[in-house]
Amino acid sequence: MKKIIYLLAFSFLFFIPSISQAYVIKSADFIYVAKDEVIEGNLYFSSKSINIEGQVLGDVIGVAPNIQINGQIKGDLISISQNLIINGQIDGNLRTISSVNNINGSVGKNINFLGESIILGKDSFVGQDLLIKTIGLESNGKIEGSIHGGAYNSLINGQIEKNINLVTDNIKRKKYSSSLEFGDSAVVGGNLEYKSGNLAKLKNETIKGKITHKFPEKQNQSKNKINKTLYLILSSFLIALILNKLFKNKIDKLKKIIIEKKQNLILPGSIILLLGPITFFLIAITIIGFPVALIGLIFWFLAIFLSRILIAVLLGDYIFKLVKKENISIYLKILTGITITFLFFSLPFIGWFFSLISIITGLGAFYFIIRKN
Repeated sequence: MKKIIYLLAFSFLFFIPSISQAYVIKSADFIYVAKDEVIEGNLYFSSKSINIEGQVLGDVIGVAPNIQINGQIKGDLISISQNLIINGQIDGNLRTISSVNNINGSVGKNINFLGESIILGKDSFVGQDLLIKTIGLESNGKIEGSIHGGAYNSLINGQIEKNINLVTDNIKRKKYSSSLEFGDSAVVGGNLEYKSGNLAKLKNETIKGKITHKFPEKQNQSKNKINKTLYLILSSFLIALILNKLFKNKIDKLKKIIIEKKQNLILPGSIILLLGPITFFLIAITIIGFPVALIGLIFWFLAIFLSRILIAVLLGDYIFKLVKKENISIYLKILTGITITFLFFSLPFIGWFFSLISIITGLGAFYFIIRKN
């Protein structure tokens, strides 16, 4: 669950559009941009299905179960979907979370993909790098950059100008079913570096550079846990600093609510935690549909993630208030609170309980501040 939370939080970096003075917002069951239609600036959408045959001069950003691009997007495509088909041209980046992604057209810059499978057709073109986290990868076109990331099963039939760096297996097992295979028409201009339980199927002339293969190693659980805790502390500290800088007033209000309401936060926080996914599932099968439910679920995950940071920041304030050092640097307060809180979260057997209480308390505070507004 933690990995999902961090992944969704990180995925919000995808939703930072380029600055544009003009924009269009479309929300309907079906959105169609005709061949002769030109949209000035960014296009923001929420729909069951969107088909772009025309031209968008900015970014295209939104959520829809089915997305098809047959026209041209001058900027980036940033989307969440079930099925994404690109037969046209994207001049910028493609940043997407999708179950299935089929690319038969061109992407001028990078592709960042998270989903079940991605297929690049014979006529596909990627101007820079392909960064993926997926189960299945099939690349039949041309990639002028490199391939990075993780794919359980990969088939390379096309041309990769630079390097391939892939992980198919991260954990040592007795038996592996993953695969990395290169077809007869595959050409890799740079190096191949991969971690896998099985050797890649390839011809020596396929790879122009150096081939490096690593078998998955048995993971040191204690070392991994220490590294993970340190990562959580540092990343949470950075996020807390950003939140404090951008939303200091809101953070102060939330801390005040926690101090005033205390045990009254438990009931609403527990309801939000337990009933959130069920509510969004029910919304997803109604007329309002999938996009609203998916956006709501993302905010639910973010609220859970931010709740723990909120409690940590409050603990830092409380500690320095006890020692009568309230005027000390805010950075030291935040770092102290984050460090102590996440060390408690990492304790064996009881760490989950502290984490659960923090989440429920934070969600309860969010409830009261939303109700008040």
